[in-house]
Amino acid sequence: MNENALRLPLSTRAIVGNEEAVHLIEQKERLESALLQNDAPLSLDLSKAFLETIFKTIINDRVAHANTNIEFGPLFRLVKGNLALSENGDINNLLGLLAGQIVNVTGQLRNRYGAASHGDDGYHTNPITMTEAEFIASSVDGLASCIYKKHKETLEPEVAYRLRYDDYPEFNDWLDEQFDGYNLPLGNGNIIQFTASQMVFQHDIEGYREMLVQYSSTEEEEGEDNDA
Repeated sequence: MNENALRLPLSTRAIVGNEEAVHLIEQKERLESALLQNDAPLSLDLSKAFLETIFKTIINDRVAHANTNIEFGPLFRLVKGNLALSENGDINNLLGLLAGQIVNVTGQLRNRYGAASHGDDGYHTNPITMTEAEFIASSVDGLASCIYKKHKETLEPEVAYRLRYDDYPEFNDWLDEQFDGYNLPLGNGNIIQFTASQMVFQHDIEGYREMLVQYSSTEEEEGEDNDA
């Protein structure tokens, strides 16, 4: 089978632009590697672990000082309580039910048939097959992609607990047009360039947030005027 066929295509697209989320990317790649190696029990372990990392990333982006050291099911319910899967109430409820089933079944299968969930007799044969493990991984891929994309689409800077610089390229470009950056000479003709947006983000995150909120508000008002 082609190696690309065992990648998680939806999640891969969903996390593009979040290269600083190294652990999240590593968890996805570990699951892809287990699938490529035809390790069905390990694929169950890593399917659950990948979802847990997605859940914890979303919660820590949205909730200040959140306790994410909780069980798999309650962790998902915490995500649901802070993230709507759809603006339509009926669709949101139905998608929530489907997502809950994926979380529940993934957790149960991992606990019963995962590689690291328990030790068995040395002659034990795990009955989980790759066809079944790939089904779970594909379901996890779809769920992880959906909630992470919804998270990024709906996270407003004024309520976000954790901001990421690369999530606001248009604002960063605008800020760099308003203020000069700084060039740090290192000798031997080498220079490190710092843009204004980088310096504000790194040294005054709340100031960056306030300007970002004002910029977003102005952009929305101008968009409404153009539509009128």
